[in-house]
Amino acid sequence: MSLTLGQAVWASIKPIIKIYLIIGCGFGLARLDILTIEATKSISNIVLTLLLPCLSFNKIVGNIEVQDIKDVGIVCLSAVLVFGTGVFFAFVIRSFMPVPKRWRGGILAGGMFPNISDLPIAYLQTLDEGLVFTVEQGNKGVAIVIIFLAMFSLTLFNLGGFRLIESDFKYHDQESALVDENYEMTDKRNVSSHGSSSVEPKTGADEYTTHENGSNDRNTLPSLTPQDSGGSQQSEVSIDSNQPKPLHHEGSVTNRSSRRRSNVSSMHTQELPEYPSQDMANLIRQYSNVDQFGRRSTGNQSSQSVTRQASIVERIKYSGLTRMLTSDAAVGAQDVQESGRALPSWLYRLSPTPYIVFFIKNCLRPCSLAVIAGLIVAFIPWVKALFVTTSNTPDIKGAPDAQPALSFIMDFTSYVGAASVPFGLLLLGGTLGRLKIKKLHPGFWKSAAILVALRLCLMPVFGVLWCNRLVKAGWANWDDDAMLLFVICIDWALPSMTAQIYFTASYTPTDAVDTVQLDCISFYLMIQYPVMAITLPVLVTYFLKVQMKV
Repeated sequence: MSLTLGQAVWASIKPIIKIYLIIGCGFGLARLDILTIEATKSISNIVLTLLLPCLSFNKIVGNIEVQDIKDVGIVCLSAVLVFGTGVFFAFVIRSFMPVPKRWRGGILAGGMFPNISDLPIAYLQTLDEGLVFTVEQGNKGVAIVIIFLAMFSLTLFNLGGFRLIESDFKYHDQESALVDENYEMTDKRNVSSHGSSSVEPKTGADEYTTHENGSNDRNTLPSLTPQDSGGSQQSEVSIDSNQPKPLHHEGSVTNRSSRRRSNVSSMHTQELPEYPSQDMANLIRQYSNVDQFGRRSTGNQSSQSVTRQASIVERIKYSGLTRMLTSDAAVGAQDVQESGRALPSWLYRLSPTPYIVFFIKNCLRPCSLAVIAGLIVAFIPWVKALFVTTSNTPDIKGAPDAQPALSFIMDFTSYVGAASVPFGLLLLGGTLGRLKIKKLHPGFWKSAAILVALRLCLMPVFGVLWCNRLVKAGWANWDDDAMLLFVICIDWALPSMTAQIYFTASYTPTDAVDTVQLDCISFYLMIQYPVMAITLPVLVTYFLKVQMKV
């Protein structure tokens, strides 16, 4: 089917409209504090551990055949070129343009890693409505994108690409530590509380009486730590606890109780407006994994004591491996160093051991396992026949409904995986909605603008040239591999990954005053998405009319 120029332009713009509408919804939800930072982190973990693995397994098994091994190799090579070109441009900008010294690794990561999952999948799922591609071609394109995503994950996690971001952070030693009086008072209070642990706890009546007299009793001290301020009734401690308490008249107690219930009720009804809007400081507090010395924050200390006498499920829940594999930004250099410590000492002392063990650990990520399992099933025809029926699979006796015996797994992964892309785009919008910039390094805006121009304007040209080279070399052709070449081309035109925001926040101490790394990545990301709304449709229109000649 031949498309007019107007049809080609509309076909390239329509997916952008859908994508930006969903991103706009996430932006608005974040601004209204409906999509909170806590909710963002939870949904992100759900996408990483369940939704995206289901989508990956379903699309690979259903659309990759044994004869597509060559295409998988081409995708892997193309991914290396995309990452390599991006990091080269970033290195050139870092060398000759003003870039903060504390973001020299972050700019390399920003140039190297594109947002290679949700955006191209959403784009393809709009183009497969029949005007440009069929549904089968669209599903094949999604499977190709997932192979790109597997290469992205391999480079970012297994091969340690995250360390580019982490290398920008120089933490304090004991001599240069930032002293906070709150920390000192907290430590003193903790010591005193341990020393007075033999004091009997108050009864409910005593606690209530203390609360009622708290406003007029000079011997009542408020909590010294912000953490304890959340429970004001429990945090007030009477020093003169041995003094007799005056008895209250029954009627006055009843009146006070009713007033308390009224106050509590009004507090709940007015609770939401009282909280300030969440900003980058909240993001750092939620994602930060380190203190000012670079030591990993253990979070809730009780979780470590629970694991010593807990069930297997609780041990798995609180294990470092679970933390590392089920979150998108909870990994650091310390995880590399600690990998393999359970091995014999002579083996652990070998320099490659931690890196090999760390590489294997990251292969256990749910999405990585789904891709590996999907490729194994897809490349063994008689195993694939248990899941789907194609022209290349052998005839195997199916279930009573004449479907393959394991088709219910495909139904499950298809149904669950369909939510991955909408949630991903909502989270993208929520991330963009929280970006705020305190101050920029002098002249950095020029460096960021030039790097964005190179990434979103020049790299797509390289993508077209690379596709032409693949065709001339005989590795692909426009008749049979149109979708493969199309996906390769648009992956050269994607903006940087937004996950770098969360990586940067995870390496930022919660008490950090100067957040130059977050300021730089925020500005760098903010200027990319308006530009992509123009450059990507232009590239797609050109590719459809000139290269594919549709």
